[in-house]
Amino acid sequence: MSYPVGTVRRVNPWRAFVEAVFPASCPGCGRVAEPVCAACARTLRAPPALPPPAGVDRWLAPFAYEGVARELVARVKYWRTRATVPWLAKHMARLVVVAGADADVDFATWTPTTTSRRHARGFDHAEVLARAVARELGLRARPTLRRRPGPPQTGRPAAARRVGPQFDARPIALPVRVLLVDDVATTGGTIAAAAAALRRAGVTSVVAVTAARTPRPGRVSPGEAAARRV
Repeated sequence: MSYPVGTVRRVNPWRAFVEAVFPASCPGCGRVAEPVCAACARTLRAPPALPPPAGVDRWLAPFAYEGVARELVARVKYWRTRATVPWLAKHMARLVVVAGADADVDFATWTPTTTSRRHARGFDHAEVLARAVARELGLRARPTLRRRPGPPQTGRPAAARRVGPQFDARPIALPVRVLLVDDVATTGGTIAAAAAALRRAGVTSVVAVTAARTPRPGRVSPGEAAARRV
């Protein structure tokens, strides 16, 4: 289950001390920057266009999951780095607005992580990111999904990832449109599974936005293509 609003979450005290005392460094070059320097930010690329997973009406992602973007996502997932969350959330929300999808949603929700990972980290990174995106868009963020027991997606074979984890959703009385938030999508299996649960609960439209997206096998992002030409 997701944490109720107002719940105090455990944060690594040593990490909090380090972040308070030492300046943050850019994940691309190591220079002092929070969360990324201007030069490395210019290396970030948009992912290639892909059809949305089953059950998803629109699938948005500002960055290809490579290089600096990969490191930024890791900082959110494993450390909840203070400046990275609002920076990514701002870019995600801006893309939602530019795509005109902000008019197509009633509230935001997220794909919850496993219970073991939430307990180990003291927070759910997808929830943190979703609440930040919702604030940028002036939306409510609601804990709608519950993740069934099962292994995390990280490190699983692609075929297993495409099946995705399983979710249950709280019943929804009125037809609503949902903005589904996650940090990164590879095969789209997690998003598809979450969308299926939302639709079973009564959601009529699902717009998914992830901070980054991995190209499907055999396809490369513009950033990867440029790197191969060098």
